[in-house]
Amino acid sequence: MGKRAKRRKRPMGFILVIVIALAVGAFFINSSRSSHRTNILVFGVDALESQKSQATRADTIMLFSTDGKNPVLISIPRDTRVNISGRRSPEKINHAHAYGGAELLVNTVEEFLDIPIHYYARINYKAVEELVEALGGITVDVPIDMKYSDPYDDPPLYIDIKKGPQTLKGKDALHFLRFRSGYANQDLGRIEAQQRFVHALMDKVMSPMIIFKVPTLTKTFYNNVDTDIPKAKIFSLGVQSLRAKIDEITKLTLPGTPAMVNGTSYYIVKEQDILTIKENYLTTQSKLDSVIEVLNGCGVSGVAATFAKKLEDEKISVASIGNYDANDVVESFIIYRIGHKKEAKKLSKTLGIKKLIEAEKEIETVDIRIIIGKDLTTN
Repeated sequence: MGKRAKRRKRPMGFILVIVIALAVGAFFINSSRSSHRTNILVFGVDALESQKSQATRADTIMLFSTDGKNPVLISIPRDTRVNISGRRSPEKINHAHAYGGAELLVNTVEEFLDIPIHYYARINYKAVEELVEALGGITVDVPIDMKYSDPYDDPPLYIDIKKGPQTLKGKDALHFLRFRSGYANQDLGRIEAQQRFVHALMDKVMSPMIIFKVPTLTKTFYNNVDTDIPKAKIFSLGVQSLRAKIDEITKLTLPGTPAMVNGTSYYIVKEQDILTIKENYLTTQSKLDSVIEVLNGCGVSGVAATFAKKLEDEKISVASIGNYDANDVVESFIIYRIGHKKEAKKLSKTLGIKKLIEAEKEIETVDIRIIIGKDLTTN
């Protein structure tokens, strides 16, 4: 991948990792329908207010991927054993950030999963406290007694949270998310607890009252998030899109097993498991190879999206939707490029459109254009 600009902003922590991943995901789901997937690496780092934060290990690593229709959020355990460029032997994936910052971590994930990473987002732990405080605390059922101290951490860490239902405010919420020891299944137990927290947090985020907290949340985002996602896309991110699409995101953990290798604990992911994840979640599959566009030609709001969904329900990918030049088309029709007549006929049968037209000149950017008229929208 190309050279990435260095950033001065501080890195991030888990819960905003999740929220930003889901929010970014919601935006990409709403704004993009493509025959290709967009992959975004979202991650946090260990250190808080440290001048060495650019050289710290990644604490939470997640991959968000979507083609605009099938979004997935995959947790990558921090102990996952991988090859890191410039290192003599495999190491834990979270070491990559310490050796080479965001660029090396992105490159490592790209090589490990054999997929392109288009954007990254890195979040500061401080955002966790600010976010939870802005929401008035998060109620969660703490799975175990959490007691831990590390005076040498950056900054010193002291955790003391009792098992059972608790309303966690800023610092305690951060401690809950950082707690690692005591889980029966090690890092996977921590991920499960974090996911439980996320569900509770999202209940708060979905509240209608969230609209009054948008200025504070926006400030938290810009103060604590370092990303190469274009600003135009960030500005388009909104609570409305998040609320509308959050349930569509599949959330899972990269499959693997804990193991000791030369005295060091790792999370081992088999190549076959990676291939299965890619096949099931990271590959856009369509019954038709043609690039398809659906346009609204009848003037009824939402028609293009409705008919695009009908095709997607039939496992037919739609690259884009929009409005036709005219909004008074009486009879729906399909325009197709030379060589795509067979696919156009299949679409005709699926949607009940009788009129097919072979394009006399090239259709820009797509192979087949479907124009929805009044005949398909009139009861």
